[in-house]
Amino acid sequence: MEVGRAHRPVVVGVDGSGSAYRAVEWAAAEAVRRGAELRLVRAFSWTTSKRPVRDGGRVAQYRDELLKIARGQVARAARIAADVRPEVETTTQVAIGAPIEVLGSEARRAQLLVLGDRGLGGLTGLLLGSVAVGLAAHAACPVVIVRTSTRIVSEPLVTAPAATVV
Repeated sequence: MEVGRAHRPVVVGVDGSGSAYRAVEWAAAEAVRRGAELRLVRAFSWTTSKRPVRDGGRVAQYRDELLKIARGQVARAARIAADVRPEVETTTQVAIGAPIEVLGSEARRAQLLVLGDRGLGGLTGLLLGSVAVGLAAHAACPVVIVRTSTRIVSEPLVTAPAATVV
């Protein structure tokens, strides 16, 4: 049974960047306006190999440290959402997989996908991050890309099935 659009969450992609945290602020306000749950998702890219690794546990320690950082980023995003809009119901998820795949899957169950305009990648000359570009083109729900310099607005944003940059 498909969940009605009004009951679908507003999903935010979190990657630990300032841009993503700004997107959380915007999305928290939008979720309240829509009467929707806010879902904060951190995609954790990690490959699993079938080959045994003889490294004294270093790979597992490294993975565990990266997972700890990812969980901390999502927890920080949840605190930001609560600070901005304490009344918003928020859930969090750290999911193993590539960001475009994980967030694309989330978009199939969301009424809105919100992303920051720049991630943690090193290509500062891009107008938008590669995840934002990829999802804006192919997501199953409307995508809002929040620019880092955007101030939170009190009016609801009308979104089309394509991406909107605010």
